[in-house]
Amino acid sequence: MATVASPEKPMDKPDCENPEKAMDDKKADGPDLKPDSSSSSYSRSDKGKKGCCCTRCCKRIGNRFRNCWKGTKGGAKELKDMAREAKGLGRNWAKRSCTVEAVKRTFPIIKWLPKYRLKHFQGDLIAGLTVGLTVIPQGLAYAKVAGLSPEYGLYSAFIGCFVYMLLGTSKDITFGPTAIMSLLTGQFAHPGYMKNSKDPTYAILLSLFSGIIQLAMGIFHVGFIVDYISHPVINSFTTAAAVTIAWGQIKSWFGFTDVPSDFLSQVYWNFKKLPDTKLWDFLMGLICIIVLYGMKKSRSIKWGSLKSRPKRIFKYIIWLATTARNAIVVVLASVASSLFISHGMKPFSLTGTIPPGLPPFRPPKLTMTHNGTNGTETIGTLQLLTDIGPGLAIVPILGLVETIAIGKAFARKYGYTIHSNQELLAVGAANIVGSFVGAYPVTGSFSRTAVNAQSGVMTPAGGIWTAALVLLSLAFLTPLFYYIPTSALAAVIIMAVLDMIDFALLLKLWRVKKIDLIPWIVTFVCSLCIGIEYGIIIGVGVSLLFLLYPWAAPTFQINFVQITDDADHDTVVITLNQGLVFPGIERFKDKVYAKALSEDHSKSVVLDFSYIANADFTAVEGMHQLLEDFAKRKRKLVVCNLRPEILDTFTRAKLKHFQHTPTVDDAISLLKKEHEDAVKKEEADRETMIVPLDTPDIERCTIYNNDSDNEDKTDDEALDKNYIVAQF
Repeated sequence: MATVASPEKPMDKPDCENPEKAMDDKKADGPDLKPDSSSSSYSRSDKGKKGCCCTRCCKRIGNRFRNCWKGTKGGAKELKDMAREAKGLGRNWAKRSCTVEAVKRTFPIIKWLPKYRLKHFQGDLIAGLTVGLTVIPQGLAYAKVAGLSPEYGLYSAFIGCFVYMLLGTSKDITFGPTAIMSLLTGQFAHPGYMKNSKDPTYAILLSLFSGIIQLAMGIFHVGFIVDYISHPVINSFTTAAAVTIAWGQIKSWFGFTDVPSDFLSQVYWNFKKLPDTKLWDFLMGLICIIVLYGMKKSRSIKWGSLKSRPKRIFKYIIWLATTARNAIVVVLASVASSLFISHGMKPFSLTGTIPPGLPPFRPPKLTMTHNGTNGTETIGTLQLLTDIGPGLAIVPILGLVETIAIGKAFARKYGYTIHSNQELLAVGAANIVGSFVGAYPVTGSFSRTAVNAQSGVMTPAGGIWTAALVLLSLAFLTPLFYYIPTSALAAVIIMAVLDMIDFALLLKLWRVKKIDLIPWIVTFVCSLCIGIEYGIIIGVGVSLLFLLYPWAAPTFQINFVQITDDADHDTVVITLNQGLVFPGIERFKDKVYAKALSEDHSKSVVLDFSYIANADFTAVEGMHQLLEDFAKRKRKLVVCNLRPEILDTFTRAKLKHFQHTPTVDDAISLLKKEHEDAVKKEEADRETMIVPLDTPDIERCTIYNNDSDNEDKTDDEALDKNYIVAQF
């Protein structure tokens, strides 16, 4: 423990500066710490023991600062010691952070790259090119969902692959544009005055600050906050997002124009514009959907045992074609549209011209100009971030949720582990670097990760080949993207998001726990009616209310114990079944008052804290009020089965009249003994005397009615009917 300065005893050197004292105190202060040979500070031993001298130093610094604040003598020396310990703390942290193991944890590529062999190269090459054929058409299509030009989908598709290769811990995950991130970008990156604009400034800025927030979360190890988003809420949000995305592509499939972006308006206008359907666009989209569906189903064909080499080759060709079905359909649709154009016809709505070449590498713009009602206006960074609003919280968190969920699923399937905080660093760095090449927020893609795993990827290096294919398409194929029908891209998106719709969970929730249907339904309805960005917030809020309700309305077990023959001295044993924290303190006090301190009579109480894991300051204040009220009514309140940390909290609060015992039986025995001692003391303090019959409170005294009870009374007094012998 830390030694506090006092006038009688000078302050010892801090443990980081005094190795001998640190070794003497190690048993009392924590784990086995060993002195570092190159410094007077300490580092934790490698034996897996918890704690380090940094924690001890922090406690000492806090104690000494408190002493200085209270005016303890020797304050100047306290401040000097604080400075020395803070210096040792920083030096110790720096030494631990600048080790080979720390660098390997931050850059996992250092671990697997020296073991890279030809078999890894072959697997990564095939998987990377296969994923590349999938991400190119998806990137072009998802950019439209984000409200941007198609090239920005490709800008977002390659940079994350490079970053994740350096920082990622999963061999299977592929970074890039996804349906959820594209939809959220479309919601947050287009404020009211830019609803129909394809200016990427907001989207790129959202990528930058999402990455900064995610990176900070990874550095400070706060990735645990995603655990507060329940599975029903995530499932409902994903389903609602898929429905929103799919319905939003109806306008491109049917060839509609001037359709609003919010879901309810789209439902109305899509039905209203049905007479304006462009037949060729509708037919192209329908054919693409049928082909995509058929190719997807062909993957589930049971081939049986294929012993001949030609059959195995044919099976592999079918597998490759079905895996790259999006690219094949888009290419065939582009060929068809180009044939029509070559004959002087243009029956389809086309993607149009896409700027050729690679994106420039430059910092994202933190301001933008806008042609408003008063002419050209310059919008500053603060206003841009204000316009994005809750997207700065929702996009980073959901990006993390997607990545962690995908990573854990494939890690369990293939028998390896991922590290959540390292994944945060990877996705944060990918979004930050991506903003320098014009990318909007990216995260792990479930569909492409599945393709990557099924293609036999061996290491994160497979992303190199995916990124290389995307870069090649940007450099040489952009003129050909002009011929891609928008209805074909709509078909790709619709078929991609249909797998995200999962109403089957409703049946499981109905069977397992019906109450969880409420956050699912609330999230789904609010996402469709109010907006996808607000639906997730409301859903999480409702889910947290269900989580916190047991703390605000704790349940109790009530038992009555008779410790004496007097009914007024029976005891109530109250067992709390939930935590003792601020939402439930008033309910807890009301229950105790109702059972023990009613107006008619009062009882002593034993509080059983067997199930209480923590107690906050409000709980301490509540206990203080209860103890005072019990003392006023001359009753006892005893607490038992306290955990050490809770007992420490109550002890440091210095509660008056506070009593505690190890068990309920000990508490009952304590109350019995105190009651017996009180009765004996009362008997010893009572005085026998002869008093008139009209003495106040005479009914509360012990009355003696015969001579054997009072040998000292005289005959005259005994015969006097107006007096009695009583003991007060």
